Amino acid sequence: MSENISDFKKKLRKEMKKTLEEFHKNLSEEEKIRMSEKICMKVRAIEEYKNADLILAYIPDRLEADCRPLILDALKEGKKVAVPKVDFAALKEGRSRMDFYFLDGRKSLEEQLESGAYGILEPKVGLEKLIWGVAGRERPVRGKNCETVFERVSVKAVPEPLPFVIVPGVAFTKDGKRLGHGKGFYDIYIDEMQQHGAKPFLCGFCLPCQIVEEIPTDEHDVRMDCVISQEGRFTLLF
Repeated sequence: MSENISDFKKKLRKEMKKTLEEFHKNLSEEEKIRMSEKICMKVRAIEEYKNADLILAYIPDRLEADCRPLILDALKEGKKVAVPKVDFAALKEGRSRMDFYFLDGRKSLEEQLESGAYGILEPKVGLEKLIWGVAGRERPVRGKNCETVFERVSVKAVPEPLPFVIVPGVAFTKDGKRLGHGKGFYDIYIDEMQQHGAKPFLCGFCLPCQIVEEIPTDEHDVRMDCVISQEGRFTLLF
């Protein structure tokens, strides 16, 4: 990545934080809920979403578009839904790594989530981890030196990997470019999925104020297949 692109992205992230803070400041809680419902409704109408058995979603922070209504609906429909958890050990080593864990439709979201990295709600220990090719449940056990490690149990095959991925971001363009928070979590994870044969449909999910005219990108930046906001769906043709 050139220095100019890096500097532009840093500047845009700073500007977008101010924009989002102001956007949320001017909306009531009821208006925020209605807006989230409208965005979720647009996603439900997408054929790739309707046909997907596996949905990868996220738990929003205070400034992101809220896709939780979509998560709950997908679980009610019998779809498999998984949300991300940052690998804290990798983070301490300076590596951007996250994994997705399946939610249990028989339980509330509150029962299955806890505060994780960056103060964002993440899946609790004990939920089933999505591993491309297999899915395994992990449980804490004592290691040789009394440290806590995780043992995978109850391995089972994952269905044909054609997930519908709801992708958050700081900003998006109508032609599918995405600005993340700068750590590369989604770019790395999506690349890993594709290396294992998955063919994800990538849906940028955002508030109308997050649509911008231009985002500079390099070869590592993943493009979205569509971008959804309250103001419309932007379908991309590559």
